[in-house]
Amino acid sequence: MQNTLIIIVAATVLTCGMVFLSFYLLNKRLDLLLKKTVNEKQQKDNQQLIALKMQAYERIILYIERIELEGLVMRAFLSEMTVQQLQAALLRTIREEYEHNTTQQLYVTEQTWECIKAARALVLAIIAHACKDLAPTDNGMQLAQALFAYVQDKETYSFDKFPLTIKREMKHDVFN
Repeated sequence: MQNTLIIIVAATVLTCGMVFLSFYLLNKRLDLLLKKTVNEKQQKDNQQLIALKMQAYERIILYIERIELEGLVMRAFLSEMTVQQLQAALLRTIREEYEHNTTQQLYVTEQTWECIKAARALVLAIIAHACKDLAPTDNGMQLAQALFAYVQDKETYSFDKFPLTIKREMKHDVFN
């Protein structure tokens, strides 16, 4: 009877040990699978975030190109416009472009967004300054010529720095 009891206890201990070992090994395996799944999801999320950031920087560069004075005037100018009409068309275009791209600040650095605001402020200031010496009813060609004169003066109109700054920020933000 004692031998039977010893065999039963030994079998029970052995069975419990095997169950515990199986549970332990299974738990380890599940932990590894869970960590792998989480890592894969994080990598996928990071790739999606990088794609969104890249798209945002692309749109920001396009915005900078669209508010650059030469192209802006060429798109907005019609020969029959007055100074006031051309100024209104330029300001409306800048405002619409800005509003269209304002959500991109979610994906770019603060410095990049400050650069966007500085570029916009520069263009608006130049337009205001160019209009100051012209009558609202003057021919819009006079305003266009005044704006083109600003573009030629690289000390006053240093617009080239904006895309370069944004590209540097993008490389730092996306690839680091």
